[in-house]
Amino acid sequence: MAYSMHCADTGTDCPGDFTTRSEEELMAHLQLHVSQAHPEMTLDDATVTQIKGFIRQS
Repeated sequence: MAYSMHCADTGTDCPGDFTTRSEEELMAHLQLHVSQAHPEMTLDDATVTQIKGFIRQS
């Protein structure tokens, strides 16, 4: 199973596009991406929950 997320799906003007084999791996990539591309974001519990709502499984 693959897990993916496109930053643009959140309403941002960002080309970030990630696909991994596990949700844990995807979240690790997203955490790194947020720290580098979106440093204004805070990854608190509410934001992580919101981000997880944009993850697609295929």
